[in-house]
Amino acid sequence: MEMPFNPLGDNPEGPIPPADPADLRSVWKMQREVQASSPGKNVVISVEMYERVCSLGANIGAVWFRTSLIGVLEMLGMLKPWINEGVVADAVFQVAATFSVNGMAIGVPREGLPFDVQEFISQVAASAG
Repeated sequence: MEMPFNPLGDNPEGPIPPADPADLRSVWKMQREVQASSPGKNVVISVEMYERVCSLGANIGAVWFRTSLIGVLEMLGMLKPWINEGVVADAVFQVAATFSVNGMAIGVPREGLPFDVQEFISQVAASAG
């Protein structure tokens, strides 16, 4: 039996490697375009689609995870000051690309997010000027 793809590798709760902010923005854009093209539907995005929009050699799991955390913060309304007409400020991607964050194992209950949300917001605010 083939194991499912684990975007976080062998240590899903360990530190997530840094990523290129440009890759985070590219994946963010691609995800929004896919969602817009299939409103109200659940859509699976293949690893190959992620690879196409990322730079050569990008750690797709790290890019996916870091972009997903931006999405969670957006849903919680925590990024409102840095989103203008649907466009996320560069500062968000810059901070998200290198901010210290740990993974989360699939199916393991957890309280809170795997990083210091308040520090993340503080760094975005400082970076945005």
